[in-house]
Amino acid sequence: MRRIPAILILILILFSFCQKKEEQRQSSQGNRAVANSILKFRAEKDSALMYEKWSPLLSEDKTNFQGLKYYPIDLSLRFEGQIIKYQSTTLDTVIGTKGDLRPALKYGYFPFVYRNKKYKLQIFKILREDPEDQKYLFLGFTDKTSGTETYGAGRYIDLTENEQNHYVVDFNLAYNPYCAYNSRYTCAIPSEENHLPFPVRAGERIFKTHK
Repeated sequence: MRRIPAILILILILFSFCQKKEEQRQSSQGNRAVANSILKFRAEKDSALMYEKWSPLLSEDKTNFQGLKYYPIDLSLRFEGQIIKYQSTTLDTVIGTKGDLRPALKYGYFPFVYRNKKYKLQIFKILREDPEDQKYLFLGFTDKTSGTETYGAGRYIDLTENEQNHYVVDFNLAYNPYCAYNSRYTCAIPSEENHLPFPVRAGERIFKTHK
């Protein structure tokens, strides 16, 4: 059996090392790009809440408004994958914060692994009159921070149905519904199944308490 020359072994080791360094560099660049896009999203939202006519902020809240409160970006709370769709259409109801009922379909669930433990979030499709709105999926959740560090009724993550069935569930983009800013709104309450048994310290924090 012929022995592999030492110089060849050294070349292979160096090649493997360089390849790993390049992968780390590309990963680092990708993470910076994602983080920058999140920061841009936050800045645009702050501006819209301050100046757009549709803003739910009360006039007194705009007086000293300097932007929403967010957790630092944590990319370990960003997940990509598929929604496991339910084979049968299951009719359900999503309840609003003022007791209003919203007919919905139980669409599927999004599985993910965090700190070596498996979790899943139920996904709903709220049935709306406008056909254009049917592409939006409802993902609401609560966690160990709800009611103390974050809005008690839960936070949302936007998802849009797509043919590829590929989704990004990024808790850094978790946001408060309108009723967190203004009590005249009613907002969909997340399913009890979507209570995560750990603190999700990513995304938007509590805005204020109001009656």
